[in-house]
Amino acid sequence: MATSAGGLKLDSRLLILVSVLWVTTLLLLVFGISFGRREQSSNKLIDFAYLGFLFRSIDPYFFAALGIASAIGFSVLGAAWGIFITGSSLVGAAVRAPRITSKNLISVIFCEAVAIYGVIIAIILQTKIEYVAPSSDTGRYAQAAYTSGYCIFASGLTVGLANLVCGMCVGAVGSSCALSDAQNPTLFVKILVVEIFGSALGLFGVIVGIIMSGGIGFGKE
Repeated sequence: MATSAGGLKLDSRLLILVSVLWVTTLLLLVFGISFGRREQSSNKLIDFAYLGFLFRSIDPYFFAALGIASAIGFSVLGAAWGIFITGSSLVGAAVRAPRITSKNLISVIFCEAVAIYGVIIAIILQTKIEYVAPSSDTGRYAQAAYTSGYCIFASGLTVGLANLVCGMCVGAVGSSCALSDAQNPTLFVKILVVEIFGSALGLFGVIVGIIMSGGIGFGKE
């Protein structure tokens, strides 16, 4: 079923298709790795021991960089998507009702705040990264380094995905707010309340991300 928000055609089946492709790719990767080691793993369908070894061998700083990239990347994507939806509706409706232009810019500001959340978290996470040399005997990092890498990755991903959905929500509601205000000025404040609650969703992810970042400490013993 296709829905329209601010002139943007969205198909609800797209999310299902993306999810299926992602799961299929993951399964092919897992079975492909296990199939390549079928002789060493006694023909096991899935070699969980080797997959766990691969996961534990990933550099913790890779997870840290991926978490920071997720925080800023998904947040900016959500903000851009929201501004695109809101801005297109605002400009289109302002042709008939120019009076809505000024006060409906608050919807664009709400969308931009989503990107600012991601920037703030990315800066906080970046300042917590410390270089720790791996062990000269085993070549592995200390357990605290791996834990810190996972914390940064989880924190950044949490904030990024929360802000992505928040930006889409604020954009859709802001689009409706502009169109409604063009038809009936008395609806602006009522719909603006809904938009404020939608913009608060991103703060939930920011709060949880900051709490999760409290466990970061690469140099802990």
